[in-house]
Amino acid sequence: MQLHTLEFVKRFTHLPKRFYQLKQPTPLRGQLALVAVSADAAQLIDLNLCEQDQQQLIDFLAGRWLPKNTQPLAMKYAGHQFGFYNPDLGDGRGLLLGEVRNKQGECWDLHLKGAGQTAWSRFADGRAVLRSSIREFLGSEALFHLGIPTTRALALVTSSEPVRRERIEAATTLLRLTASHIRFGHFEHLYYSNDLEGLKLLVNFVIEHHFPALKTSPDPAAALLAQVLERSALLVARWQAYGFCHGVLNTDNMSILGETFDFGPYAFLDTYQPSFVGNHSDDQGRYAFNRQPSIVHWNLICLGQALLPLSNEQAIRQVLDSFAASYDQHYRQTMAARLGVHPVNDWILVERFLNFCEATTCDWTRVLRALAEGELKEASALMQNKANQEPAGWQVWLEEWQECLAKLFSSQKAVIEALTQVNPCVLPRTHLLQQAIQQAEAGDFTEVNRLLAVFRHPFTRQGKQPEDMASAPSWAEEFTLSCSS
Repeated sequence: MQLHTLEFVKRFTHLPKRFYQLKQPTPLRGQLALVAVSADAAQLIDLNLCEQDQQQLIDFLAGRWLPKNTQPLAMKYAGHQFGFYNPDLGDGRGLLLGEVRNKQGECWDLHLKGAGQTAWSRFADGRAVLRSSIREFLGSEALFHLGIPTTRALALVTSSEPVRRERIEAATTLLRLTASHIRFGHFEHLYYSNDLEGLKLLVNFVIEHHFPALKTSPDPAAALLAQVLERSALLVARWQAYGFCHGVLNTDNMSILGETFDFGPYAFLDTYQPSFVGNHSDDQGRYAFNRQPSIVHWNLICLGQALLPLSNEQAIRQVLDSFAASYDQHYRQTMAARLGVHPVNDWILVERFLNFCEATTCDWTRVLRALAEGELKEASALMQNKANQEPAGWQVWLEEWQECLAKLFSSQKAVIEALTQVNPCVLPRTHLLQQAIQQAEAGDFTEVNRLLAVFRHPFTRQGKQPEDMASAPSWAEEFTLSCSS
């Protein structure tokens, strides 16, 4: 199927016009180049890349051509940014181009980031740049294959149109896919605007299209919050178990579907430093890695506050109070699976392991992979501090861990099969992304596409180069990321 034959539907435009601004994309100027396309993401909307005319795809991504029956729009929302409510938010550089229903009956939003100015651009140029677009493109596709809930990225196009950030960069557009672009901030905007009618309409819209099982609930608002909380708890549990730091967990960057959303200065921990702050603009460390669970809970409280007019305080509070238990369950299950131990009976082994990782600031991803492959000597060599010393008690831990595995698995082969399926040998580390970005900015997109293929199979060494699986080089320690990244 090609772009012009896709079945476009209009759902969000059935809501009142105060929810959005109808807006055509501002076409990219100058020379265009297709940087990369995700065939996996294309399949979600039945787009056959072999049949698709490449120039038409480029023109679509550049905002120069739209299929019939599309009605591009910018969404209005608000949100808490670094703890402070900001009413003046909305799609400032992105447009919902349309919604596509695939052969399975699923609807997918097609959202173009970098599509130009809207009513909520706040004096910005409405453009995205190549480096941030590559980071989101590779990051979202990598997270999906790691099993971490996320939006998807179909393709990106760059141009010779200059835009200024810290320096002059190339204007770029990224086509993002997800079942819904509705954020916590959509509800906050309606709540703080005293738009009770709009709040009811939005809750009913979300339930009808995304949580239809809640239609018969006696308290739809509280039931919706419970669903969003459960998904969000699972999401942040996966982040913590794999060392993903989002960087800017404002409420306007939180999806009601519990997906990793609005990639900015994200990073995977190269060394295990729980207090890691990915965004150099985050002076107070609000969004540090180890604060993410509490911040997600705080954001859910903001969402619960916005839903109060449609429920009652006791029901909302009861839902919100369930977050800690839900998060703990998901985190224990995921982290215990990485070590092949029981999430309750053997949890002390997990805690001790993480303490070792923190004490040595080791490359814990490589340590876990070495353990998964049964390479205990390699794991011990990696589990060392800067003085090349193992932490006290490490060998004792290894013995106890192996005794635990012997009780739960029938053979060493079974251990390796189970653990290598959940312990990646490659991650979208910052230095890998930066090397691909530097090449792309020089006009060579080979590394972007190579990494896309590498990240599709994170749990196997096949098709990887040694550098893909190596620890970060020393220069990466000084590399900083900001909200424009």
